[in-house]
Amino acid sequence: MTSSALNPAELAKTKAWHIAILVYFCSLGLSGASLMVRLPLVKQLLNVNTATLGLLILISSMGAIISLSQAGRIISRIGTRPAMTWGLVLAVFAWIAGAYFASTGSAFGYTASGFIAGLGFGLTDVAMNVDGSAIEQRLGKNLMPRLHAGYSIGTVTGAGLGTLAATVNFSIFWQIVILSGLQLLVPVFTYRHLVAGNGIEAPKVHDTAGQVIKVKWLNRVAIWLGIGILGITVAEGASNDWLALGMVEGYHASATNAGISYAVLLSAMTLTRFFGGNLADKIGKARALQSLALVGIVGLILIIVSAPNVILAWIGSAMWGVGVALGFPLFLSAAGEGEHAAKRVSFVALWGYGAFMVGPPLLGFIGQVWGILSIFGAITGFLVVTAIFASAAGNKTVKNQASSAE
Repeated sequence: MTSSALNPAELAKTKAWHIAILVYFCSLGLSGASLMVRLPLVKQLLNVNTATLGLLILISSMGAIISLSQAGRIISRIGTRPAMTWGLVLAVFAWIAGAYFASTGSAFGYTASGFIAGLGFGLTDVAMNVDGSAIEQRLGKNLMPRLHAGYSIGTVTGAGLGTLAATVNFSIFWQIVILSGLQLLVPVFTYRHLVAGNGIEAPKVHDTAGQVIKVKWLNRVAIWLGIGILGITVAEGASNDWLALGMVEGYHASATNAGISYAVLLSAMTLTRFFGGNLADKIGKARALQSLALVGIVGLILIIVSAPNVILAWIGSAMWGVGVALGFPLFLSAAGEGEHAAKRVSFVALWGYGAFMVGPPLLGFIGQVWGILSIFGAITGFLVVTAIFASAAGNKTVKNQASSAE
């Protein structure tokens, strides 16, 4: 179905739904990102060392992993609208509690709050992506990259406000209360525009003998999508952990030049997410993923072989950002097509987030043995894996969708 196949009333409702989901994407990371940039203060308030703080963050992140693994089942029963609404409410109040416990020096309370926030975050995230994929199919356009660009803008805004609060030594508790209050307005003003019942699966079908007919949603396509998103999210997450350090230790560049490299990568990634949906519309998701993965591979190779030329490293960083930009949104978009969308999106998102959190830190062992720039070689290999398994995303274009609708 495309927008031309919808009557005016249906089209207006779908566009309102799209705007509501975009608002959710933009707002979801606001409080969390503003809290993360104040981790130095949190460490001081909790009176813990760096290793202990890392352990507390790891325990907190397990809430998101558990939620992602179960979100598909929950959404298939209650739908995306209540899952998204109550997931965000749960996360917001948990972030407020986390800020309170941080300000009072309670490490246990801070960690428990982070765990609960992860539960709400994961449920909301999967529900948003299920809705985003459904909207794409109604309008016949690849909208997920722009939705994820909205999430990036929201987290950057949260980080900026958190940095400003730190600069003026503003209370961390009231910082989170204010930003969380803004987030709580989202379900209030968008609830009526969210489609009721999306994501709910039909009751179990029985055959003539009364036996339940099981539909297998975990098939080769879902597994290939999971492997594909694993490769590209490791490559994306590794830029956070290793690009700046690689510039300083591998290129002997200044901290300023290293920071510029990372800023260039983030800018390229955000711009590609904002405009990249058009590419997927024209050539299909799989070809878009494979083409951009190739750009990322060339960029990483350029970084590896160009030391100590910082200018070429900046170019390589931009290509790296372009290469990973559409991975998460397009793989989740592909997972949301067809039946059992919630379970498939949950499954693929679990691979993505798990790889994002666990994969990049483990690359440090490679850097320890073979040198910091060898990490970029390993990342190149992950993008090759993505290029291979991206074929599962399919190459249906807007033109194809219009033809099938007719």
